Amino acid sequence: MALDVARLEKVRHSPAGKITARCPACAEDGGDRTGNHLVIFPDEKFACAARAGDGDHRKRIMALVGIRSEVTFDAEQRRQWWKEKHATRQRSIGKQRLANSARHRRQELIRQYGWLREEVWEDSPQRIDSDLVAMDPAHFLGSLFLPDDLLWTGEVHQSGSDWHAERWKTCSEWAATSTRIGPMTTPAVWMPGTISRASNNVLRSPYVVLDFDGFDGIKPITPDELSRHVLDSLAIIRWLREAMAWQLAAILWTGGKSLHAWFHTPPPEVLKSLLPVAQSLGMDAGLIGRPEHPCRLSGQVHKGSGKVSRVMWVQARTQ
Repeated sequence: MALDVARLEKVRHSPAGKITARCPACAEDGGDRTGNHLVIFPDEKFACAARAGDGDHRKRIMALVGIRSEVTFDAEQRRQWWKEKHATRQRSIGKQRLANSARHRRQELIRQYGWLREEVWEDSPQRIDSDLVAMDPAHFLGSLFLPDDLLWTGEVHQSGSDWHAERWKTCSEWAATSTRIGPMTTPAVWMPGTISRASNNVLRSPYVVLDFDGFDGIKPITPDELSRHVLDSLAIIRWLREAMAWQLAAILWTGGKSLHAWFHTPPPEVLKSLLPVAQSLGMDAGLIGRPEHPCRLSGQVHKGSGKVSRVMWVQARTQ
């Protein structure tokens, strides 16, 4: 229910859209003579500054100046509304249960699928014993994409204007260019003529990048926390690869507090099932399923730490 402003006294409109007026419930008893108790916000919510939290007072305001909706619901519409509300609540409960289950199983998974850095490097299909594999951004892109795939690299802000068109080149063009590659790229292949990193310009998304930036949304701070975070994240990556049969393409340390795991994009229903448990497993859920979102390339200096991003594991494309 909204309030009928025309029935209020001492109404004042602020440039920001907020309205102040004399509270009609206070005015019944002769109160609020200055006319500043009632506040109506731009979204039509309202409050009495003198009686905050007083439900009966709020009801009285609505009774005096409220606008009642003329919309009525029959029994079937009301039943359907409650059914949808119950279903929404059950989905929310289900997601929370999944997240709690993942949190409780996390240490078991980390113990069972522990993957030391040295083991990761040894297990990599491409040997990580040269700067070419570990730090060359063109080599990294060439390992994952086809020569004719149109790719974006650049700073995050380099998108959306005609002069940003040079940030889109084919994979083979990036390998031969004198233009600086990076510092960021995306797991997307883009449509010809693209100048904007908008989702509707994505031609296909062969990879999904999982950003391991902190378990339960808590980022590591100390060197010990960072070391533990890397090891725990590697264990979850190995679990996804071995137990869940996700096809790993690359692991990259960003130079800061994150690991990026590049996986071949799984079916939509599989990717969707990861969302409720992502944060419990150390991932940024907001980036999952967003191939247009930038992620760091190898060989790039991290502005926060001053360290250089490096590949830890990489599988060359097979076709």
